Amino acid sequence: MNRNQPKNTYQGGAEQFVGFIRLSSNENSYGPSSDVINEIKKNTKFSNIYPELDGESLRKEISKSYSIKPNQIILGAGSDEVLQMIYATFTKPGDEVVFTKYSFAMYSIYAKNFKCKTRIFDDKKFQFDLDNLLKCVTSKTKILFLANPNNPTGSVFYKKELTKFLNKINKKTLVVLDSAYCEYIDNKNYDDGLKLVSKFPNLIVTRSFSKIFALGGLRVGWGYSNLKNIIKMYEHKKPFNVTRLSCIAAIASLRSKEWLKQNIKKNIDNKKFTLKNISNDAITLIDTTANFVLLEFQNKIIAKKYVKFLNQNKITVRSLASYKLPSHVRMTIGTKADMKEVIRLTNQFDV
Repeated sequence: MNRNQPKNTYQGGAEQFVGFIRLSSNENSYGPSSDVINEIKKNTKFSNIYPELDGESLRKEISKSYSIKPNQIILGAGSDEVLQMIYATFTKPGDEVVFTKYSFAMYSIYAKNFKCKTRIFDDKKFQFDLDNLLKCVTSKTKILFLANPNNPTGSVFYKKELTKFLNKINKKTLVVLDSAYCEYIDNKNYDDGLKLVSKFPNLIVTRSFSKIFALGGLRVGWGYSNLKNIIKMYEHKKPFNVTRLSCIAAIASLRSKEWLKQNIKKNIDNKKFTLKNISNDAITLIDTTANFVLLEFQNKIIAKKYVKFLNQNKITVRSLASYKLPSHVRMTIGTKADMKEVIRLTNQFDV
């Protein structure tokens, strides 16, 4: 690589994927539904035509799928662009934002880009009490970011505690509920936040098509909030920010309801299989409600050695050193065949 090549400050998963079992970026290893692939193929010939203005058809399909209002939906090139629009809309230099220490790196990167002050809650126990997070919020806090469930720690909060938290927090503080992994949770006590928007005008929910829907390479996400917030965010949104093929693929994904159920079940089954069959004394396994597990090692040297060992065997997993968790590794749950190979190699791994 050219040493003079500018670099993005975000550290993603491994770039390798051709010939690799790729378990480093929480993608859906099964890929999109066949209906999605067919729709993409049918519509590539229209790639010379600009997308619909503001993705009207996709917003209508999201509205239909989740019984929410289409004019309160905003699309982004991935949910991280929605987060960027939130910063651009609701902060100015010097404003205070709050998020947890071990959370999505873009919260911190955008805070720096928009010259915001940060208050960081130390979620070293991974699963924590929202009342403790509330103690981090001050009268000056402009935005609080809460991922539910969280990547990479797997912390998750259910409706009762979440609603209690939203009732307590200062109504002048905007709460961004990042629900990128919500589809993986099959629990009636969980709430993705969409229905809470009508009750809490300071709530914005962000969602993604990159995880369970397997469209990470097409970059499409969305946000939902009250109309007043969305109108303000549109001032910072590019009219054609989500591509024609991305919108078409996302619509087909939402209509692939049986495919979605099967993929949720596959994730649960393959995760249980992985947790049951990894038996290496050097590793402590930490389960999550999402599509990944954490592997904890005695120290960062062993963790680094494990990542290298798998990489040499054409498997990528995510070192969490960039998250300041150098003794931890995040492993996406892939296909059953993927996990069988990972289990075999992991059980062979010698400290």
